[in-house]
Amino acid sequence: TSDGGYIITGFTNSFGASSDIYLIKTNSLGNKEWEKTFGGTNYESGESIQQTSDGGYVVVGYTSSLGAGGFDAYLIKVDSSGNKLWEKTFGGIYSDGSHSVKQTTDGGFIIAGVSASINHDLGNYYDAYLIKTDSLGNKLWEKGFGGVNTQGLYFVQQTIDGGYIAVGENQVFSDHYHNDAYLIKTDSLGNLEWEKTFGGSSDDVGHSVQQTSDGG
Repeated sequence: TSDGGYIITGFTNSFGASSDIYLIKTNSLGNKEWEKTFGGTNYESGESIQQTSDGGYVVVGYTSSLGAGGFDAYLIKVDSSGNKLWEKTFGGIYSDGSHSVKQTTDGGFIIAGVSASINHDLGNYYDAYLIKTDSLGNKLWEKGFGGVNTQGLYFVQQTIDGGYIAVGENQVFSDHYHNDAYLIKTDSLGNLEWEKTFGGSSDDVGHSVQQTSDGG
């Protein structure tokens, strides 16, 4: 964090209502300064956290206590002391979740995850899921990517052109089903510009991506 310490998210079964999102702030030596839990009576997990331009933090993960039903993507904004300012859920009546969040140049947030709801009417099982919000977490757009099998995104970054690069996994079939690492590039409105898969005949997955100095 900007003060030289560290911010941690995950989940806890030791504190809170049940399995809750767990936030821990430490100093530069790893000594705990504060801890917070968030969630309801069911299952929650924190998957990604980033310090924001106002000195607070934004967290994404899963919730089965709030939202439209099943699991939903869960976005929480806290101040610099971990006090909750607001929370939002995204998704439908099927299982949805979020794995990565980044603050964008307009002060809003880009979220990557997985959704069984967004293209359920098309027969899709799980789609790679991108959500763009404003600075208060209000949804500006959401997009699902992939085919009728299982896709998910684990990491997203804004690119220098204002669009987004995200990575995860994509289920494919050759002579058998397996997962390939899945890379997608969108424009600033989440429209797909290209998608690529990488890997061999067994399971492969991508967990992180960064734009390089040559634009790749």
